[in-house]
Amino acid sequence: MSKVDDIKNLKRQQKTITPTQVLVESVGNENNVVSNEENNQERKEEKKIERKRVSFDLRIDLHKELKMQSILQEKNVYLLIEEAVEKYLSELKGKDQM
Repeated sequence: MSKVDDIKNLKRQQKTITPTQVLVESVGNENNVVSNEENNQERKEEKKIERKRVSFDLRIDLHKELKMQSILQEKNVYLLIEEAVEKYLSELKGKDQM
């Protein structure tokens, strides 16, 4: 039994690293602290915006890229989607006016 216990203890001591942790460490914690505080200030200053919960299917590769960008930009996924939709709609309006 001691051999099994030794193996279990070794497994418990192993450090597991998630992809999110790797990204955060490679970006740099010092810069993230400042930008997190700035982002929080901007969000507090924003007006309360009513939102509608939606559900839709998205390709897996797009979802992964969206999550990665969310981590890198330190924004929620829904904010990235809102920005993309706003940009798309403004481009459509610009084309309609031509």
